[in-house]
Amino acid sequence: MHPDDECEFEQLLVSDESIRFIAGPRWKTETPETSRSLTEIGYYCIIWSISDIAKLKAEFIPSCDDWYCRSEQATIQFLRSEMDEAVITEGRIAISTIPSEEFPESSVKRLEKRYGDLRRYLRKNYSNSIIQWRNPSLPYAPAGPFRSANPSNPDPQVWVGPNALRWLREQPDRRIKQYRQSLVEAVLVDDKE
Repeated sequence: MHPDDECEFEQLLVSDESIRFIAGPRWKTETPETSRSLTEIGYYCIIWSISDIAKLKAEFIPSCDDWYCRSEQATIQFLRSEMDEAVITEGRIAISTIPSEEFPESSVKRLEKRYGDLRRYLRKNYSNSIIQWRNPSLPYAPAGPFRSANPSNPDPQVWVGPNALRWLREQPDRRIKQYRQSLVEAVLVDDKE
């Protein structure tokens, strides 16, 4: 997500008074610091609704002197995009719900509904099948018996926000990558470079 797209996404999330953000699954104390703003949260954000589960379980890991979240099945994982002048990395939201004594089926259904609502928001406001992956260090060629096409077909799994799309279109050398050091990059389908 472009920062402007993320700001709109954040506003959607915090319109629910029960939502809290946590910086990653490892904490220095048994109870994590929470925020209602993404400004203090790094790449790995846990989206937690205190109405789904009142307290997150944590386990102390002596080897790293940290507490590790053991309730991630009750939260939404939000890996935030990173951006510089020429590259924006893919972000994502994900869940892995498992009912338990502390997280009953009714709470699982609420979390799955919240996640579904966020996915619908992204699908309504973002565009897909507008980028294709390529490896600029390899020859461009159709798919073969032991290789995929370079560049790929338009990717229907990547949803690009309106501000990220505008940003990509502003300069032809801007790219999407899965992570910054990746050789493989995504370009707009209409980018004929």
